[in-house]
Order: sequence, then C-alpha cells, then structure tokens
Amino acid sequence: MFEDDDEVVVINSDDDEQPEENESEQEPAENRYSILQPVITRVVDALGGYEKGVYRLGDEANACLRDLKKLWRKDDDDDERTVARIFWKTRVFANDLVPILLETAGKGMLEDKRAISCADLMTAMTWPIDMAEELKELDEDLDKGTDYTQLLQSHLHYKSALLKPGVMQALFGIIVPPLAKPPKERTERDGQVINVVLHLIRNMAFIRDLPTNINVSADLQEFSGLQNRLVKALSDTNTIDLLLTIASNADNDPLFTTWNTLVLEILYLLFRGVQPSALVEDPVKVRSALH
Repeated sequence: MFEDDDEVVVINSDDDEQPEENESEQEPAENRYSILQPVITRVVDALGGYEKGVYRLGDEANACLRDLKKLWRKDDDDDERTVARIFWKTRVFANDLVPILLETAGKGMLEDKRAISCADLMTAMTWPIDMAEELKELDEDLDKGTDYTQLLQSHLHYKSALLKPGVMQALFGIIVPPLAKPPKERTERDGQVINVVLHLIRNMAFIRDLPTNINVSADLQEFSGLQNRLVKALSDTNTIDLLLTIASNADNDPLFTTWNTLVLEILYLLFRGVQPSALVEDPVKVRSALH
C-alpha cells in the first residue's frame, strides 16, 4: 500500500488496513444488495459519461474512484461478493474505467491520479478467484444459493475490455515514468505504481479462455481467443520486452529483483500449454498453438 496525500493504492486487499467497523457484517445478508446497489450506482453515475460519442469525466471522478475502491473492500468478508456483482451489473469496468484510462493515461497524462486509480481498481476487479478456497468458506446454511458462475464470466468480459485498442498502450505508459527514473530517485510510490500494472497483466493472463465451440454465438466465440490477443497486445506495446528485461535484471536493479516471482508467473500463465520449442517457431504457428 502507498499513500499520496488523498490517494491510497493497494495491490491486494488482504494487505490493506481494515476499516474501524465492518459495515458488511452489520448489514443483514438479504438486505446488503438492496442497500449497496443505489449507493454504488450513484457513485458510478458521478464518474462521467458519454456526450456526443466522447467520454466526459465528472468533476469528482478522482474522488468517485476512491469511493469505489472503498466499496470494493466491503467484499472482504462477504461470501456472496455483493459489491462485485453490483459492479458487474453497472458495467462500470467497460463503460467507465476503460474510457477514463484512455482519457488520462491514453492521452499522455501518464502520472494522472485518475489513471493510476483506474488501474488499481481494475487490478482488484480482475483478481483471480480461488474457487476451492471460496467454496470452502461458504456457510452451508447462509450461502447455499451462492453461485460464482457470474463472477467468472465477468472476468472474461473485463479481459476483453482491456484488450480494446489503446488500453494496453495506456497501461504501459503508466509504468514508463517510474521506470525512467534512476534507481536512487525512485520512491516507494513509484514501485507500487509498476506493481499495480504488473499484477493487472498477471490477472489478465490468469483468466482462461472459453473452449472453442463453433455452435455458440459470435460474442462467446470471441472469448475463446482472448489469450492469443493478449500476447499480441503485450508484444505490440513492448510489454513482453519489458518483462524479459525485468527477468534478466542485467543492471542488478534492486527494484526489479522484487518482481522476479511475479514476472515468472506472468510468463508461465501467458504460455501455459505451449511446448517450449513452439516459442521459437514462426509467430503464426505460435499464435495457432495458443488458440
């Protein structure tokens, strides 16, 4: 976690400080959705919206992004993942977070707090769901109707939204300023900004494609080739070159050393199921192997 005046960015909510009182435990489970839904909807509406085909950020967009992250933390002790379900219903990821990222980092304002807050919230929303652990924690009586299918499907849509033109380039742009600084000039915050983006890439790579099926709709067919598109997007934006640079750490940069395990995990997830020999073959053959 790092703090910057009015901003707090975290990678994993498990490492974050807990609120002084846990409101989610105080609210009856059956009422939680009806209580949180209008609150979240108002915050999402205040983020901004489209005017004549152009996304216009609200005056309090940065504060709204912070509020959404605070609301997200209410799921820490909620087996139903109520906030995640409401976020999915509002389509805030594709309709607001992606456009805000493109309007900020995507247009050169690389250290814009709103861009970093978007990346942080995207990372939280795509955090891998450990199904075995989730099912283990369910209460047999209170959570007997819990279904994680919708949450898993939402991750496929989030991954697809992140693969829209310009998004990966914007994310790459966010980590350029901290990386461009000499090691002695970097702050803890610089390292955390890079960490956020690297974890987001890891989360995207973790999300598995749907099996190829010619009998499903065109929309669902798109979800069977996302990993292929992710590898291409990372290659086109020089992100894979960055990952390899971090992995090699030829300059013995102490900051790079902290990401060794994360980078290895990203590379493993990107190319899982692909024979090592295939990675040195013709790129067209490699893409076919990934599909």
